[in-house]
Amino acid sequence: MGQLHICIGFAEALPAPEVVFDLRNAGYRVSAFARTARPTLIHLGVSITQIPAPETDVQAATAAIQTLMQGHDAPDYILPLDDTGLWLVDRAIGDDPRNAGASGAQATAALDKAQQTRAAQVAGLDVPPTQITGEPDDTQVPYPAIARPALAVRVTDNHLGKDDPVYLVSDTDAGQLDPSNGPYLIQPLITGTGEGVFGIMTDQGVAAWSGHRRLRMMNPHGSGASACQSITPDPALCAKIETFLDDIGWRGPFMIELLRDADGTCWFMELNGRQWGSLALARRQGFAYPAWAIAQKTNADFTPPAITGAPRIQRHLGRELLHLLFVLRGPKSNFHKASWPSFWASLRGVFTPAPLSSFYNYDPKHRGYLIRDTLATLKKVLR
Repeated sequence: MGQLHICIGFAEALPAPEVVFDLRNAGYRVSAFARTARPTLIHLGVSITQIPAPETDVQAATAAIQTLMQGHDAPDYILPLDDTGLWLVDRAIGDDPRNAGASGAQATAALDKAQQTRAAQVAGLDVPPTQITGEPDDTQVPYPAIARPALAVRVTDNHLGKDDPVYLVSDTDAGQLDPSNGPYLIQPLITGTGEGVFGIMTDQGVAAWSGHRRLRMMNPHGSGASACQSITPDPALCAKIETFLDDIGWRGPFMIELLRDADGTCWFMELNGRQWGSLALARRQGFAYPAWAIAQKTNADFTPPAITGAPRIQRHLGRELLHLLFVLRGPKSNFHKASWPSFWASLRGVFTPAPLSSFYNYDPKHRGYLIRDTLATLKKVLR
């Protein structure tokens, strides 16, 4: 059998470079689909197939993925990297055996935060008091609160989009939520530290557990991490997560996003049912989740090897620099003011010397890519 060809997408997704490194290390040939002809990923020598942006034309984007999977150099597997890619690949090819991402009911579970919240409660995970708009519910959510769209992505008039969360300080604000945006999850704002629990769900249960804790967020108001450190997930928490995943019929890699408050309670936030932004940390510890996702497709009995990852800290250079700019700009609300990071502490953390391998998107075979990626990150956000 020749070298397997894996197509990933979208190429613009945050974990894309680390996924490329991981799959190549496993011996796979990698290509990608993208909204533009020359995404930053092209500097890694990845062959790019440009498709219409689903945000502009869902039908055309769907047809493009179907054509991609039927072409003369069709990939052996296609691996979606973000929510948009997951939704699009599921719509285009569904449960086709070449779909290395979630499909059908699993894709629905990965993208429907209301379904996740209900399943997490049943599994015994700590879930913040949650009111789902449009559903009969006596839950009283204290203010200030946040209203998050229940659907990670949704289609409106042939356009695929994402709705932003809305901060609420009173019932008046809640009454102004646009019902056309679909249901919202209204939950109290909780001050805490973001954590993640990762693994791969097999027929025998979860294997290759790992975890991280955020040290800094790119935007302290709430965003992905700019720096994180490895942690060992609590076994009792892992047992509940495994029950949750089994209840929703999950198979493959996963990321459970959590928020630990000052009292030590670890609140369930959501399931990310695709590759995640902080993948670099897991990979440096030896957890090859992207390659294992493919191995699980090629061998139904595949189980990842036992890994004991050494403790480490991983940083995203572009996001670290943006973190300083966000900290300087200051908090937008009194709620965030109390927990707003010190600029001088952030400055020390960001400029602490570290080896190149401690940064996201660094690979010794592509030493210049880290700088290209950093400049692209700054340009995207500052623009």
